[in-house]
Amino acid sequence: MVIKKQHAMLLKKLLKDEENKLPYTALEEVDELVARELELMGLVRFSAPLQLTLTYVGRDLANLLRELYEIGPQPFAEKEEEVKGNIVIREARGLNPPEAWDDDFRFLGSEIIAMLESADLAGRVGPEGVEPLTVRGLAARVYDRERKKEYVTLTKQGKIALEIYRNAEPNLEIDASLADLIRRLPMGPAESSRLVASDHEKHLLEGMRLIAYSVPKSEIFAFTALGQAVKRTLTLGGFGEGVVLSRDILISLAEYLDTEKLPESAITILQSLGYLGPSGELLPAGEFAMEAFRLLKDRPQGLAVAFDLEKDEVDVLKAIKDLWEKAKSNPEERPTFDNLKKEMIKRKSAEYKIMKEKYGEKFEEIIEEYRDIARNFFYATDLNAWYVENFDLRAFLHSLESFQLIRSEKDEKGKEVFTLTEFGRKVLEDEAEQVSAPAVKAITTPRKAFAAPNLEWYNLALKEGLVGTGGPSRRGNLYADLAEKVYRLPFLTKYEYMVFSVIPEKGITLSEIYELLKDELPAWKIKFAINKLEARRLIEVLPDGNVVETEAGKLLDQALLSVPKGAGFPVTPIVVRVLQALKKVGTLYVKEQKVRILPRNVAEAKRISGLSDETFAEALQVARLFGYVGYNNLTDTGMILLEAVEKMNTPFATRYVEESY
Repeated sequence: MVIKKQHAMLLKKLLKDEENKLPYTALEEVDELVARELELMGLVRFSAPLQLTLTYVGRDLANLLRELYEIGPQPFAEKEEEVKGNIVIREARGLNPPEAWDDDFRFLGSEIIAMLESADLAGRVGPEGVEPLTVRGLAARVYDRERKKEYVTLTKQGKIALEIYRNAEPNLEIDASLADLIRRLPMGPAESSRLVASDHEKHLLEGMRLIAYSVPKSEIFAFTALGQAVKRTLTLGGFGEGVVLSRDILISLAEYLDTEKLPESAITILQSLGYLGPSGELLPAGEFAMEAFRLLKDRPQGLAVAFDLEKDEVDVLKAIKDLWEKAKSNPEERPTFDNLKKEMIKRKSAEYKIMKEKYGEKFEEIIEEYRDIARNFFYATDLNAWYVENFDLRAFLHSLESFQLIRSEKDEKGKEVFTLTEFGRKVLEDEAEQVSAPAVKAITTPRKAFAAPNLEWYNLALKEGLVGTGGPSRRGNLYADLAEKVYRLPFLTKYEYMVFSVIPEKGITLSEIYELLKDELPAWKIKFAINKLEARRLIEVLPDGNVVETEAGKLLDQALLSVPKGAGFPVTPIVVRVLQALKKVGTLYVKEQKVRILPRNVAEAKRISGLSDETFAEALQVARLFGYVGYNNLTDTGMILLEAVEKMNTPFATRYVEESY
């Protein structure tokens, strides 16, 4: 949906004609191109070929705009008006009539919708949305007397605007000319300067929700999930004259696939467009067309999934791979914890020796994250002690397993060893040194909603090689795919838990998180923790700078209430694997909502878990200490934790399953 000056003026005229009891507005009285744009947005309809009327949502939008015109553009800061008890409006604005708008002013657009949706989800307007939403009269500065806090929230008009967007039913109608344009355009995310098209064509694409622009200033554009399906459809088919892809065409195709009953003339059209083959079989273009039809009907929303991988974790992956290679000639070299530790001491000391030779004692020139480690290495006399003090190998292993890149298993001697998963091997083949959650979201955001990534995410994706100038790179598609498919298990380090603990369900911004923790953690550690929490789908960083807990995050919050303060790892993938195995061998008592485990079944749970005897026993002890497991049952807390695990994962996540299952 996009509303600029010409759209607002036409809506104003249609509302006025309607109130003057005119049955319709003649097309000859208005700009036909603008009328067509509004029609595809679902705001006006043609009651006859040359007669225009407002739809229900179009009328709602016209009335909303009029209400904002009547308020006017000036703030009324002096006049405090109480609403809902303790909330006092400090500043609210309206709009000038559309005749006074600049030609390029966008009252609504995908970037404004993204800010409205973020504010609605977070319960307040984020930093990026304050100025754009306030000047449109869609947000106001308020003061909460009870909490003694001032913030910006959506006005009544802002909530109505969002509801109008959600209720509107955009159409889909693409002719041969627009199809050619769609084929030529980059998939995105890409700089908006790459969107080479007329204003009318841009409005059509945005109005049909095929493209979206970034928050807050539309610097980046991308084809949305629906737009990507349409673009793939038209890359393989839709070659012809006139309308080559539309809602009606998609309905006909779906009806044919469901019933195989369709007039011969309709089948001929679908064949001529390349959606059906000569024998009536569904062609690849038709498959993408059906995906477009699903997206058009379902309008899916959801988290923009992320993935996060740090350099130290990649180094551990490499060490595991190399130790397995050595084990081919000497089985004693297998990647047990002790062997990995020796290997990492050797690798890290070599790495920091090079750093020492390069920088000497000029520690200020070293990146902050590695500065103290380098300083400690410079004066270290015991490399084993230096490594243990500055690196937490067990944390790296837990983190890698939490993203299904490795797995703790038992070898034939009963020892714990670490194996690479299929996903872990793919990561090593890619040879990326670091992949951050915001960079991956630059690709996954358009796939999940009517939105594009913000500029910061896009720039990170460029830096990390996840996008090129016109869309995702091979690496970008790999990590976007992993973000969807890995089966996540929860893991928190002590300082990640510190960050997680200050994030409420809603109502906090990134800057506020940094401010709350500035005396306890360096900024780089806070950033690291936020990326990990988001990649594990426990929080979501919204495009406007707001941060909210996900459903999984809310559940994990509950589960962690029983964990003693100061615990090194409040939850680990190994503990969760033990809980999952215990649940599998236990008996669910529906009335009590408990899973009881007979003592004789614990051995079976151990086998199912795939863990070594020692690892299983240690994890079970921790699970009991943290209140996840009782004497012979999974506690309510343990069940909540397992529920959080399911919420952490997408429907496409591929859980690792052993043959023994």
